[in-house]
Amino acid sequence: MMNSSSSPVIIKRSQRSAAKAKSGGAWKVAFADFTLAMMAFFMVLWILEVSNMKERAEIANYMRTHSIFEGSPAPFEPGNSPFPVDLGGTPSVVDQNSANTLPPDNPLPGMSEYLQVPSGDDRPLAGKGDKLNSLIDGQFDSPAELSLLLQAFEQVAAELMAQEHIQLDIVPSGLRVIIRDNKKQQMFIRGQMRMTPFFEDLLLSLGPVFKKVQNKLIISGHTDSTAFSGSQYSNWELSGDRALQARQVLAAGGMPVERVAQVAAFSATRPLNEQDRGDSANRRIELLILTSAAEAELNQLFSPDNQNNAVQQAAEEAQRNQPVGRSGIRITDGSN
Repeated sequence: MMNSSSSPVIIKRSQRSAAKAKSGGAWKVAFADFTLAMMAFFMVLWILEVSNMKERAEIANYMRTHSIFEGSPAPFEPGNSPFPVDLGGTPSVVDQNSANTLPPDNPLPGMSEYLQVPSGDDRPLAGKGDKLNSLIDGQFDSPAELSLLLQAFEQVAAELMAQEHIQLDIVPSGLRVIIRDNKKQQMFIRGQMRMTPFFEDLLLSLGPVFKKVQNKLIISGHTDSTAFSGSQYSNWELSGDRALQARQVLAAGGMPVERVAQVAAFSATRPLNEQDRGDSANRRIELLILTSAAEAELNQLFSPDNQNNAVQQAAEEAQRNQPVGRSGIRITDGSN
């Protein structure tokens, strides 16, 4: 007889959770597509930045007239590229007319060592297209050479959109470069020698140009007529410190320090705007690039021989100014 008091049998059923599905690599494909799209987007922005309106029109026309479905040659192959954008270089393959691109035996300063002369009428100095001449190391003395140097400075100013802050003049002594501020963009912090970042970038960009120029340079500082109140530090010290600061920035940009022949301070004695001596145009740095003749005159002015000659000429003049007695003998002081 079965025992009715036996313990009941308990059956426990546990719910099994479904295994988590492993994630696939679809997100990697999506991320790669996103990265490729962003790269293409920034490539388009870069092309818009480096190209002008004419080049953009050529690119748009090329995209409209070529299709990958018409069996046309691949546009990105080296042999099929039409070079719609001039990136400032030349193809690595030398064509059959390379004999016409050789430079003269003695290139003048300011001419490229290898003239990049393209075929057709768009050649340097022909009045069409961009000039392909680049500066080479040398001494710039003639007006034509100084004009090439002037164009190099204009190009740097245009790249930094600083045309209104730089003035270039060919003068008898050489090329004068005036860097000045205005009411919107100051070159220095008021009353200090500290240069603002915009003009630091401008002078740093001019440094490589001065590296190619073997002419000596005079750096001068100028201020407006605003005077310091109750201070030993005047506009004379301020203009000199600012000129020295400009020299340091140019040297940091690549200009050899031995190019500088003189650093001068003019305070507010030579204003550009004499009607308003407090005008911002009077706060400036001037860079005078000397010709060989002007450099020789400067060296002669400060040479020791010239100083001795000046003393000797003064002594002779004083001797001639001595009073003459009745006998015609000059009267001199016999005391030692």
